[in-house]
Amino acid sequence: MKKFYITTPIYYVNAEPHIGSAYTTIAADILARWHKLKGEEVFFLTGTDEHGQKIQEKAEEEGLKPKVFVDKISKKFQETFKLLNIQNDNFIRTTDKEHEKEVKKVLQELYDKGYIYKGFYESFYCIGCEQYLTHSDLLDGKCPIHKRAPDLRKEEAYLFKLSEFQNKILKLIKSGEFEILPNKRKNEAINFIQQGLQDISISRLKEKVSWGIELPFDKNHTCFVWVDAFWNYITGLKQKNKFDKFWPADVQLMAKDILRVHTTIWPALLLATGNKLPKRLFIHGYFTVDGEKMSKSLGNVISPDYMVKQYGVDSLRYFLMRNIPFGEDGDFSENLLVERVNNELANELGNLISRVLSLAERKLNGKASKGFIDEKFADRLDVDKISNLMDNIELHTAINEIMRFVKECNRYINEEELWDVEENELEVYIYTLLEAIRIISILLSPYMPQTSEKINSQLNIKAGDFGDCEFGLVEIYKIKKKEILFKKFDVPKPPEYHEKKEDEIGFEDFDFRVGEIKGVKDHPNADKLYIEEIDLGKDTSDKLQVVSGLREYYKKEELIGKKVIILRNLKPAVIRGVESQGMLLAAVKEKKLSLLIAPKSRNGGRVFINLREKARKEVTINDFEKILLKTKDKKVVYQDMILRTEEEEIKLDKNIGDNAKIQ
Repeated sequence: MKKFYITTPIYYVNAEPHIGSAYTTIAADILARWHKLKGEEVFFLTGTDEHGQKIQEKAEEEGLKPKVFVDKISKKFQETFKLLNIQNDNFIRTTDKEHEKEVKKVLQELYDKGYIYKGFYESFYCIGCEQYLTHSDLLDGKCPIHKRAPDLRKEEAYLFKLSEFQNKILKLIKSGEFEILPNKRKNEAINFIQQGLQDISISRLKEKVSWGIELPFDKNHTCFVWVDAFWNYITGLKQKNKFDKFWPADVQLMAKDILRVHTTIWPALLLATGNKLPKRLFIHGYFTVDGEKMSKSLGNVISPDYMVKQYGVDSLRYFLMRNIPFGEDGDFSENLLVERVNNELANELGNLISRVLSLAERKLNGKASKGFIDEKFADRLDVDKISNLMDNIELHTAINEIMRFVKECNRYINEEELWDVEENELEVYIYTLLEAIRIISILLSPYMPQTSEKINSQLNIKAGDFGDCEFGLVEIYKIKKKEILFKKFDVPKPPEYHEKKEDEIGFEDFDFRVGEIKGVKDHPNADKLYIEEIDLGKDTSDKLQVVSGLREYYKKEELIGKKVIILRNLKPAVIRGVESQGMLLAAVKEKKLSLLIAPKSRNGGRVFINLREKARKEVTINDFEKILLKTKDKKVVYQDMILRTEEEEIKLDKNIGDNAKIQ
């Protein structure tokens, strides 16, 4: 039996899953289901990447031990993938004991073979990417992805002799033996490698990064995340005793941000350890959301959980593959999703099923026997073309071809005016269309498994495989028409915008951030004032100092550790001889005061109401007084829109009622 092994990248657990990770995993699931449909033995691996400096820092921010933190986020990935109807054969975690043991074994092998040596490494290092960057990687001196200047580091490290494998990797890529698709990504990889590969650091001093796998030959160092992460593709098989059967991988899916490391470090590690290279890497593009780059700071990161609960899992799976050419950059729009669900799934596919089954029930008592097949109509479906498209990972073109045939079925009903055909002649048409629907159900099953099951249930048949995609196989249909497949949705109304005047101020001009109070002391010159030390997180700034009038309302010990809301871009002011570098927000009503809090949010997280422009560089207290923030139903609102962070809605520390003013 032919085998098929497919992987996703393992997802970094510094944040919960978003639509980008869902996209890659759904695509892998579709390909895995497709190859099962063709009778192949399939292994599908996904999982989470759980070591490294970023994880260590994120756990510290939340006051959790790293293992507790990664357990929480990894569980969320598994729950989301279940919601997305992902049928992976293993979910690998790099904190799995079997994985850590295997990584140590590989590190020792590389060290014994002389591919790892001790030295110093000096380069630009981006904490966000967890990798070193060259001058050519930087844009205006900053990481092009994370928009921050990298650190220039020189430190003791163990290095891997990547440079030794440059020529061999180039040869394998150019020959196609190590295939990279789409072709433009192959050319990118070749151009990068031809610039020259340098030996890379594969360790960090344990005193700096303790959250990692110890080097077996030096306990003072931990393994750099990429070596650890790459080996998941092998340990994920070995955990299930499937390595000998399924390696090398047939397809490895990933986004283009990790193309370079997957076409250099990964093949070099495999060559150094005597393992075969993957047959094919397929690189997909990035997402924008309504034309804007997806960004936590912009607040437009799309939750797959929300989309599934709002529109259904099959609608989301369909839209992601139908709307975005696989391998290219694409745009995610909730409006477009609704339009495709309404126009294509409800009006075309759902309507086809309803029309045919209604005719069969009304005129044929729900039965249709095998007989003459209208071959001219059957020829409108090109199953071989769809198969070739799927095998070439042209997922968007394949689903387009399937939906083209759905339209042909509806056109056929109209052409033949079946509602006027006599019952003694109608059965031939209905049987042909029922067979078409059965085949459509098979072809759609990798994309929309729940929908396929619902169709089969109404046709009163068992699920078929790819070999059943031909007309005339079912002897008799005894249909059971049920509820409609797809309900229609109202298109979400976009927010109303007007052209702002130069001096007009709006919510988007204010840089509101989540900050954690780390220290509180009395103001030396004012009895009613505190001086707070606020931590806005490593991605935003160092700690800042804020003067506030909280002394009558909160004890010092009550404030320590609270995650409050700070107006970050307020013009600094000197208050009774002490500089205040921002403003801490509170709701005030009569003689009551309550801080605005976001206890589940990360330090430095942006507070938003919807998509918006970048905040102004600086605002004044007079500017702030022009926008009206108030309390409503224990929340904080601006023009009836709730203030929130990526993780939660802003709430009051104490309930002081509605219409309290925020100041």
